[in-house]
Amino acid sequence: MSAASDRHEKMVADAIDNLGLVTASRPSVGTEYADVLIEEYKGKKVNTWLEVKMSHTDNLSNPRVFYRFGKWQTTYKTPAAKTAIDILNGSPQAKQFIKDVATFANIDPARVEIPTTKGGLKDPNAVPLDLMKAYFDQPGINRYIAKVENFNMGKVVTQHYTIGKKEPAYYMQAGDDFYQISRKNPLSLSNQIPVLSGRGEFKVRVATRSQFYEVQAEIKIMKLPNSSWSVLPNSGKKNPFII
Repeated sequence: MSAASDRHEKMVADAIDNLGLVTASRPSVGTEYADVLIEEYKGKKVNTWLEVKMSHTDNLSNPRVFYRFGKWQTTYKTPAAKTAIDILNGSPQAKQFIKDVATFANIDPARVEIPTTKGGLKDPNAVPLDLMKAYFDQPGINRYIAKVENFNMGKVVTQHYTIGKKEPAYYMQAGDDFYQISRKNPLSLSNQIPVLSGRGEFKVRVATRSQFYEVQAEIKIMKLPNSSWSVLPNSGKKNPFII
């Protein structure tokens, strides 16, 4: 998490909390939770989570994956992560990447490993960092090793936040737009608030860092629905908590 996104999430929590109708905070919790906890609304205990994105182009989920024992795997226990490995294990593009990068690194393709952590690079069959960098430095080599166009991202994202988190998140503030995540509406906010939906490209990318490389899915909705609602301060839109 960046310092900028952390500040933005706290700003959103404070803006909701300052309404006087809501008790909201940005707890110090891990990524298995959403960003803002709404503890009370109109005098009632609710304990509902809100996800916060600075813009519409932010990743809605980006689980890490790795290749070992001849298949793509993940340690993440979320629907988005499962979708990522299902796509990779069925992708001709990803299969060709394994063959090409193993050959480039002079490793048997049947035994090659593509870790996504610094510790994983210690394995003798792991593609070394310098060779992974050199592989992607070649002309015409794309860092995206799998891509599915026109994928139902709304379904994946909804599952990610409602059943993939330790506690479900049913609302999202993305940029200056407020959404419901699924039709479940525990705060009984306006039914005119749009439900998160949309399609996009489901992509998996290899990013080379200074000490290791990461293999991560990029889950973005190409065009989110229009929303007339927002919790940002000084927004010209309707505040969903003031009805």
